[in-house]
Amino acid sequence: MSALLERLASAEPAIWLETAPPRGIAVDSLLKRLEAAADSIDAINLVDNALGRVKMSGLVFAAMLKARTGIAIALNFSCRDRNRFALKSDLLGAAALGIDGVVALRGDKLADDAAMGAKQVHDLDPFSLLQMIADLNRGDTGEGRKLLKTLPRLVPGVVGNPNRKALDRELELLDRKAAAGARFVVTQPVFAPEAAHRFLRHAQRAGLHVVLGVLPIKRPSMAQYLKRQIDDLREAHHHFDRYEGLSEEAARRASIEQNIALMRALAGEVAGFNIMSGGGPSLAIELALEWRRHRRSAGPARGE
Repeated sequence: MSALLERLASAEPAIWLETAPPRGIAVDSLLKRLEAAADSIDAINLVDNALGRVKMSGLVFAAMLKARTGIAIALNFSCRDRNRFALKSDLLGAAALGIDGVVALRGDKLADDAAMGAKQVHDLDPFSLLQMIADLNRGDTGEGRKLLKTLPRLVPGVVGNPNRKALDRELELLDRKAAAGARFVVTQPVFAPEAAHRFLRHAQRAGLHVVLGVLPIKRPSMAQYLKRQIDDLREAHHHFDRYEGLSEEAARRASIEQNIALMRALAGEVAGFNIMSGGGPSLAIELALEWRRHRRSAGPARGE
């Protein structure tokens, strides 16, 4: 079993930190912050031009992270931007660099003002990308040739949305992703335990480790942005109203407290928590540290 899967199968929920590569080429500040948090997180979930906003190559930044911190990395691969040759080439690169996991996803739609004339590719979908990962893990390039050297196995993962109103459709897709070879699922952020229970039970029956999305809110304006702009969170909109009228400091404190309560309520049901940065890692790191402090004084996680 890979170290990534072994940690997800352990009694204590793993802590993942979701972050994005920098927008430009200045990397040192972000690397220093992530390096300082290395003892408090188990893996980094590195996104791939999320929301259609161009950042440094995730593969390049993952190599820097791996060399600098040694933290396990789950690297997102979006089918939106690359054809099958480019995806396969980058998967080979990820394996050579010792990247631990790959999250296969369709990719966010490009906003009109962000696309700058770009066209969405979608040569593969997440299911065919999962098949490509499985082939490469067997040493099969798909071109009638075997790899000369056995690759380190890339652990395949996918994304899911427990907040979706048409949840039956989401669970059907989850079953298909598990059948295609996914081993774990990283979810959209959840803001109340009851929103997650059915999704969690179904994913576990499908044999998937669930890394549940947790999103700390930095300020009231961030809550309103999520409410207005992120369609995937439509069913969670009422949770953002609790930040209205708060100062930034009060919003941060309230968010930490609410997320700790949420994580405690679901710790016995999940393989891990994916703490999302939402534009910067400082509050996500603060939540990870607070959770570690909380768990030191708490009882057993799973089956508690």
